[in-house]
Amino acid sequence: MQKKTPKRYALRLLWLLLIPAALLIKRLAGFSPSFVENVYSQGIYPVLMKPVSWLTGLFPLSLWEISLILLVIFIPVWIVVLIIRAIKRKSAKVFVPTLVNTVMILSIWFFMQTIMWNINYERYPFSQLAGLDVRPSSVDELYDLCEQLIINTNTLRAQVAEDENGVMTVPGGYQSVFDRTQIGFDNAALKYPFLAGRYGRPKPVMFSRLMSHTHIIGLYACITGEANIDVDIPDFDLASTVMHEMAHQRGFAREDEANYIAWVTCMAHPDPDFKYSASVMSLIYAMNALYGEDPDLYFALSKNYSEGLKRDLADSSTYWKQFQGTAQKVADIVNDTYIKLNGDANGVKSYGRMVDLLLAEYRKNSLKLLPEP
Repeated sequence: MQKKTPKRYALRLLWLLLIPAALLIKRLAGFSPSFVENVYSQGIYPVLMKPVSWLTGLFPLSLWEISLILLVIFIPVWIVVLIIRAIKRKSAKVFVPTLVNTVMILSIWFFMQTIMWNINYERYPFSQLAGLDVRPSSVDELYDLCEQLIINTNTLRAQVAEDENGVMTVPGGYQSVFDRTQIGFDNAALKYPFLAGRYGRPKPVMFSRLMSHTHIIGLYACITGEANIDVDIPDFDLASTVMHEMAHQRGFAREDEANYIAWVTCMAHPDPDFKYSASVMSLIYAMNALYGEDPDLYFALSKNYSEGLKRDLADSSTYWKQFQGTAQKVADIVNDTYIKLNGDANGVKSYGRMVDLLLAEYRKNSLKLLPEP
């Protein structure tokens, strides 16, 4: 029996071949965005993920988070057990089965993630699907966009609820937001049919406060099809964050595009708190881009923020100052690396490209952002 053990481990290590197989599949997919878009992203992927997401959505808690918690508990306990065994047997060979099994599991996980999600990075860009002409823009165009966004955001700010401190709040909290998300996608799908479809309900992260330390406020678990949301964040961030993760559910992997889809679906929503959430998000990205080009124009425009908007931004700044530290820096590095590994050379900087999509819409539609009543 002992002679067969090394062979058994060697066979398990063959699972490592799944990693180059996954990389090869993704590489080949990159040669044909048309095939990926029409066959995978709008064909295989929704057929595969809708039932998975619906099934996991029957559970009120995040299966992704529960799995993570169990791993955090199991791993150190198992390491202690192995150390005790190694001491008793006076041999480090007790670690071999665990190491082999870990490699096998990680290889299977990597392959499944590629097949069930990462191929979406190779689909058509959203700008092509939506008929938007994304190209370099002048500072004047960026200024006009920011000016229009400020007008819209101030108008919407007057329509949302406030708490006792004069800060925007959502009556009913995050559950109210979760209950109303599908409306935005249904309405947006009238213009963009590829956004249609029903997936699992968003999941609140139980350890949201801990999640805030990483500055990652939403996470799409591609294996379970769950949109996981940090529900401890300021209320004005909730709707845009949820819609961003639900865009990932629908196979839009790029971060800048998920942000833009959050904008589209929130602005298609009838409720002002959704519109305001997207408008603030877009304003922050656009104004940050303007600051990078001309700080004087940035400060001149920011004087036009309404008092309510100023209170919301000040409250948000106070909230996030609590979470500056090592966890955030590590999370940024991990997130940046993950994005780059999936073919986006800009890493986390890709979030800023949402402004290019807004500018493209601005050129196409004169960007009358606030829908007519």
